[in-house]
Amino acid sequence: MPLLKLDGAVDLHVHSYPCVFQRRVDDRQAAQAAADAGMAAIVLKCHHESTVSRAYLLQREFPNLKIFGGVVLNQFVGGINPAAAEVALRLGAKEVWMPTIDSAHHIQVHGARGSYDVQSSSADFFWGEPISAVKDGKVTNEAMVVLELIAKYDAILGTAHLSLEEIEVLVKAAKDRGVKKILITHPFFRVPAGMNVDFLMQMVRLGAIGEFGYCTISPMWAYVNLQFTKEVMDVIGYDNCVVMSDAGQSHNPLPPEALWLYAQGLYEKGVSVGNVEKLIDKIPKALLNI
Repeated sequence: MPLLKLDGAVDLHVHSYPCVFQRRVDDRQAAQAAADAGMAAIVLKCHHESTVSRAYLLQREFPNLKIFGGVVLNQFVGGINPAAAEVALRLGAKEVWMPTIDSAHHIQVHGARGSYDVQSSSADFFWGEPISAVKDGKVTNEAMVVLELIAKYDAILGTAHLSLEEIEVLVKAAKDRGVKKILITHPFFRVPAGMNVDFLMQMVRLGAIGEFGYCTISPMWAYVNLQFTKEVMDVIGYDNCVVMSDAGQSHNPLPPEALWLYAQGLYEKGVSVGNVEKLIDKIPKALLNI
């Protein structure tokens, strides 16, 4: 069975330094690895700050690789803060993520802010209350404005570490507000807890796409295995999925290698080359308008 290549591939979810969490590579090293692999684009993600300016400054060094940023609406940017979202979008953000390590659901599942099963920020600098995008069964006013901004700038909404209950309400509201690009972030990671195929299919019917990350199947976390995610993709359809690395952690391969491992593994499990190209090339490029 031949080895697939990453020529023209896109990684929508790359973690790199600067970051409070330990990372294997900085932004430049992540970009260099992607460029060396012949990739078309990467999106830098940080839990603690916007990556838009980081991507802009780095872009000059890599003319053959498109480098994008976004913003995660954690406490470090004021939470679900329309002002932070709008500035990032005006500066070129391709994705706005709902809260991750500051979300009420993340804290409930992991028992602490800024911590995962095998990773911690090792810092006690969290301020304010845990964040939720939904209150009393309705999207908060701030989150609703953010949805309107995402629609206005034709950006991607990432559901991040919200609960299934929040995701359902948020996705319905996003569709009503004209958001056309919605990613259900690492659906079978520990957060969101309780994900199942029926729920994911329900979100797909509302226009969302399942964003499957290597971290979820990595040896360190292994919340589900490769075969399971392949079977989920078979059910919800390869037009409704993307694969990304979600890598950069000290215990994972470099992001391009993580992306390749996932893609090659799916291929060897029986996914056609055409469908693998959808997952790591065609659909991510459509989401980024490239």
